[in-house]
Amino acid sequence: MRQILRRNVSFFTWVMAVALLPVQAKAFESPCRRCGWKAAETPTTVRVSTSTELLQALSKVSPQTTILLADGTYTLDRSFDISTPDIVLRSASGQRERVILRGSGMDEQQIGSALSISAPRVTIADLSIGMVKFHGIQVRGEREADDVQIHNVRVVDTGQQLIKGSMSEQGRGPHSGQLACSLLEYSTSAPSDYTNGIDVLGGRGWTVRGNTFRRVRGPQEGGWKSGPTILFWGGSSNTTIEGNLILDCYRGIALGLNPRQTDPPDDHQGGLISRNVVCNLGGWSDEPIEVNACPDARVEHNTILVEGSVPWSIKLRFPNTTATVVNNLSNHEISVQGGAKAEQAGNITNAVPEWFVDPRAGNLHLTHRGLPPIGAAVRLDPSNASADRNDVGAFRFVESAPSSPGNRDPLR
Repeated sequence: MRQILRRNVSFFTWVMAVALLPVQAKAFESPCRRCGWKAAETPTTVRVSTSTELLQALSKVSPQTTILLADGTYTLDRSFDISTPDIVLRSASGQRERVILRGSGMDEQQIGSALSISAPRVTIADLSIGMVKFHGIQVRGEREADDVQIHNVRVVDTGQQLIKGSMSEQGRGPHSGQLACSLLEYSTSAPSDYTNGIDVLGGRGWTVRGNTFRRVRGPQEGGWKSGPTILFWGGSSNTTIEGNLILDCYRGIALGLNPRQTDPPDDHQGGLISRNVVCNLGGWSDEPIEVNACPDARVEHNTILVEGSVPWSIKLRFPNTTATVVNNLSNHEISVQGGAKAEQAGNITNAVPEWFVDPRAGNLHLTHRGLPPIGAAVRLDPSNASADRNDVGAFRFVESAPSSPGNRDPLR
């Protein structure tokens, strides 16, 4: 068992070296060097160093308390539910590879979800979570778990969704959540095709920003089929999905799936998909970006390089879908189906791998200034967040962009 844990710790450490730009502040109280985020300050702090102490702390905690976890591996024998509002749960070091909450594997039968959030204004930060049957983190909209902050977290190897946002029978999902600067991945694949990186039902006003998603896919024998890596549906609205890297995943980003049996039938309303990178050159990828049963969406400045079963990079579908699709860079056409309507401008759909520094490693910086995307972006609305970008796609050309996957944040 000790050898297994040492191997897992080594793997977590290796991931930190190659996944995202490191979040290595002098102390965890400092703002995130990537995005400036800072956890809410609380008047009370509790320190724990074992799974038993953590369970006791969560069962007795008062609102406005920070629970700091000492470095180590916390082996789970049950789900940890946070049912008190205004709680911050994070590692004392501020470094996610040093604190690991884990079950025995994706086929375990005891835990289900590692962390369950059943109260508003909860923060989870600077941890690694995984190896459980269902979800790494479940945000319970049916218990009004709004304003959840998930920052600098690694979620790995869960039997279903890595992060799940659930809703009540009346359609009440979690509102105003944020997932940022985190790594969500499978070592190889999920155990079935019923998986997503983050799957939120009925969520309003979420932001998914600056994350890396890798190998979110089902088993190889099933053709790696799975759900979208980032999925907001079931009546969700006003989701911002910005600056994420989706690498070697079966599907990419989806606002909505199908029309609902409601009036109106919107599966999602509004939303922004901007400056994301979707890359899969394995020959088996499916939809990179899709907007389904969703009015008033914006799809701007994304870079898509995929090879797989569909001949398009961005798909809009169903009569109630309307979208502005501008300044996207891809190697496949944009498809508008089933009565959807799209305003399109400035898109380049004939990209090739040679335009990019190191696509297989996720580095889709452009290789030189003479490429067609440079300076080709159109400006439609100066109030849009991406209106000041002159180049098509998520990345600019960067002098001496490294071939390693370290410098690949679309927001930089």
